[in-house]
Amino acid sequence: MTMELSQEGVESLLKGITIPPRPTLLIEVDRELKRPEPDLKRIAGLIAKDVGVSGAMLKTLNSPFFGLRTKIGSVPQAVMMLGARNAGNVVTGLVLRNAMGGGAASLERFWDSSAIVASINAYICSILPKAPREDAYTFGLFHDCGIPVLMQRFGDYRDTLKYAAGEERSMIDIEDERHGTNHAMVGHMIARSWGLSDIISQAILLHHDPEIFVDQAESVHPLSRTLVAINFLAEHLNDTALRLRADYQWERHGAVILDYLGLTESEYAELREDVSTLSA
Repeated sequence: MTMELSQEGVESLLKGITIPPRPTLLIEVDRELKRPEPDLKRIAGLIAKDVGVSGAMLKTLNSPFFGLRTKIGSVPQAVMMLGARNAGNVVTGLVLRNAMGGGAASLERFWDSSAIVASINAYICSILPKAPREDAYTFGLFHDCGIPVLMQRFGDYRDTLKYAAGEERSMIDIEDERHGTNHAMVGHMIARSWGLSDIISQAILLHHDPEIFVDQAESVHPLSRTLVAINFLAEHLNDTALRLRADYQWERHGAVILDYLGLTESEYAELREDVSTLSA
């Protein structure tokens, strides 16, 4: 069943969990985005003040995974090409890592994996225009952002991750059993508090719920459903083609995902080869 959220349910699930505050850069960019006519030069100037974010933005956009035909040489050029909202989405995703302890050695592998999945999301959208590439990239960075928060909250959460990796059951069910909450819920609340769109926030909440491809409930936005499908495929490719490990969830739901995205087995095989080549 698709998760339904009541205010009481949210408060219960988040008891004792601190949602990271929204960084100043994002507050300032969002303030400009909410103007009747956002000033692209001002948005570029705000982003350019943060050397780390500026460099990461250009590196991301010029990655072969992003599939741009023209190399981006500056933040103003990037903002002009993406547009105000898309630039804000990409920056929000890039700021996430530092704001949530991305520099900690224990989390480096986690963030690196999230970045790879986000890049694969963007690549899928560049060859399969089912969703905005920038939204898919941001969703890829944010979809598991509840994990480091739960890692800080529960001393035995790493054990939960190890246990879930060998289980065929949904990770969400295992987290709920062991901790009374789950990373999809926490990530959903982070996305909302950081000003991400309702579409991306809903996709984060539902990214471990394959039933959304079966019942097609009207309560689930079509683009949220598509983002989940793209990310499901990207995680599968990261796990099996790049990290060379089993993917039990794909064995159960992969055919439904490919059907939803309109991909044949031969197109899937070609995509898998492309991802392996781009990552080499």
